[in-house]
Amino acid sequence: MPQASDELRAEMERMFGDPVSDEGPMQFLRERGWTLNRDWTWSKLGQTLQSMPQDEYLCVLFLVHEWDFGGVKEGNNA
Repeated sequence: MPQASDELRAEMERMFGDPVSDEGPMQFLRERGWTLNRDWTWSKLGQTLQSMPQDEYLCVLFLVHEWDFGGVKEGNNA
């Protein structure tokens, strides 16, 4: 069930022109070197959740809250 906040949806609309689509955030993350794993987590070699740029973090957060993705993979073994 979608549960992203109105603020997060507004940010996705500002960034991608659509407040609920997963297409823009997914493409954005892939273009920045993130890999979507089979367990619906994201990973990027050498990247940690704590050091993610804010725009990438917001995309992952949106995908987790709105689309039930699994977040950032622990260990980042991409």
